[in-house]
Amino acid sequence: MSSTPWLSLLFPLYRVEPWLKACIESLITQIDDGVELIFVDDASPDGSAALVEALLPRARLIHQPENCGVSAARNRLLDEARGDYLWFIDPDDLVEAGAIPRLKALLAEHRPDLLSCDFRVFDDGPSTESVKPRHRHVASFDGSNGVLMDDVNQRLRGFFAHGQFHPWSKIVRRACWPASLRFPEGRVFEDMAVYPHLLLHTPRHLHVAEIWIAYRQRGGSLLSQLDVKRLDDWTWALDGLAAQLPPLSDDTRFEMAHFCARTLLRAKRRRLQLGGDALAGLRTDVERFDRSSPLSRRELLAAYFKRGRWLRGLQWWRSA
Repeated sequence: MSSTPWLSLLFPLYRVEPWLKACIESLITQIDDGVELIFVDDASPDGSAALVEALLPRARLIHQPENCGVSAARNRLLDEARGDYLWFIDPDDLVEAGAIPRLKALLAEHRPDLLSCDFRVFDDGPSTESVKPRHRHVASFDGSNGVLMDDVNQRLRGFFAHGQFHPWSKIVRRACWPASLRFPEGRVFEDMAVYPHLLLHTPRHLHVAEIWIAYRQRGGSLLSQLDVKRLDDWTWALDGLAAQLPPLSDDTRFEMAHFCARTLLRAKRRRLQLGGDALAGLRTDVERFDRSSPLSRRELLAAYFKRGRWLRGLQWWRSA
């Protein structure tokens, strides 16, 4: 394409052959000539790359010489993307019907720096009375719907309230993405390490409370498989964020501190369950909270009591 694409759809590719065809079929009828599709094959040992070549001859397929992980693949995608807007999509998920034309219309109307959407969670098993919900609607943002917002307090408070920092629910203007902001290679919870920082660079935000992505849940969640290394990545992800924050309202500072506190307490419970080497990280986790939260531990305790959240305050006082 000689002209700049209006959208880059970006796919890290690794061991997704069983689900990739469904993902491609969910979006192929929605894209126009202004959409570029880029896949980074992270040395996947299956037939994922061959499937892309067969089903999407117009796509750009980039091969990594060796497997370097999803962060490295996403960083390569950032480097290769030429579109005005960037949308990371996991190739085992689905793009809901009509999502891309709807996105194009909203971008033309509002020209936001960030557009966020909701998603649904599903798996391939049956929905039963004992295992529900299989297709639940998950809100990614707590705030106005369909209204262009330019208040950093609305933006930060709304995202931290739900804690949904996945890249596939956020479409970002490429010009707003700082060159220095990269996905941390070799770590999990890499999205949590990037998108809170990115929110400081996207002043015009539009949220659409519509399901545009179907997130395929496979196996156990990351939080259910926390080992010592993943615990360290989790509490590291927001380390240093507090020092980068502009002046914020009390409500925004509280919501962000509350999110950091929940992470700290859940990490502590998991370390106590694991015991042994995991216990060595308890002090480090607290130090990282101090560098992540816009409220100190004492300030957060007072904020819980001020808001009448007595049980949460007592839990924080006993555990932090």
